[in-house]
Amino acid sequence: MIEQTPEKLLELEGIGSKRVAKITSAWDEQKAVREIMVFLQSHGIGTSRATRIYKTYGDDSIDKITKNPYRLANDIHGIGFKTADDLASKLGIGSQSIIRARAGVVHVIQEMNTEGHCAIFKDELIRKSVEMLDIPEHIIIEAIAAEIEDEKLIPDEIKDKPCLYVNWLYYAEVGVARHINRLLDAERPWRDINIPEALKWVETVTHLKLSASQKDAVGMAVNSKVACITGGPGVGKTTVVNSIIRIIRAKKASVSLCAPTGRAAKRLSESTGLEAKTIHRLLEFNPKEGSFNHNDENPLQTDLLVIDESRWFGR
Repeated sequence: MIEQTPEKLLELEGIGSKRVAKITSAWDEQKAVREIMVFLQSHGIGTSRATRIYKTYGDDSIDKITKNPYRLANDIHGIGFKTADDLASKLGIGSQSIIRARAGVVHVIQEMNTEGHCAIFKDELIRKSVEMLDIPEHIIIEAIAAEIEDEKLIPDEIKDKPCLYVNWLYYAEVGVARHINRLLDAERPWRDINIPEALKWVETVTHLKLSASQKDAVGMAVNSKVACITGGPGVGKTTVVNSIIRIIRAKKASVSLCAPTGRAAKRLSESTGLEAKTIHRLLEFNPKEGSFNHNDENPLQTDLLVIDESRWFGR
């Protein structure tokens, strides 16, 4: 009635022409939303996901989804390749279409990323994509070439073997390498340390006997500008870190400690006896601006920065 014969609203008590105009105007504004929601729900997309889709794409939702339903996997939180693939099938997109192959290739490499791989060898990507998507190899190769041309995948080599990165992860890794090189080229805040004497001293003050591997780790770290300490539970990483901190502080150098989470920062503080902060707190995160007070232009004023549980970065 509102859409086809709005004048009948005038027959209702208390509703005049101005009220009818407001009602019909609001109805028209919501018409696009209703059509989009009906379209999505008719193709198996629930209300909560449909709402997120509309908030992202607006009135162009149906057009964008019809042209490429696989974009949902990248643009909408909570929608993965499987859901997008099912929707694509319902919309009549062929199982061996290039659009499906391109989306599938990206999905395969992203799955490898979640397992800790920054890149994937090209031949492995082709093999896995053929197996998962049941698409002929030549179409997969064409899809990879198209993703490279659009700079969504970045080609590189590892040990002379062609490999591929998702674009943002490639630039992140290059950026990390650049900053590590910057640190390696900078001056160390303390002079070279006599390792045998330092190890003997730290064992005396801590009343601990370091193993050969722990001594190697401490020696390497205190005379390096960047060091990464790894190892499974119970191998003595905490003892190594404490020894490094004691030696560096004995040289009158300043030390800052941090970790990705509050719980990890608390553990680090308890194990070292020094204040440890979350990374956000150490860098003085400003929630109003969504930025950090300490950045490239205003770096931390510290000689040694210890970061615990760095494997959680980016998760």
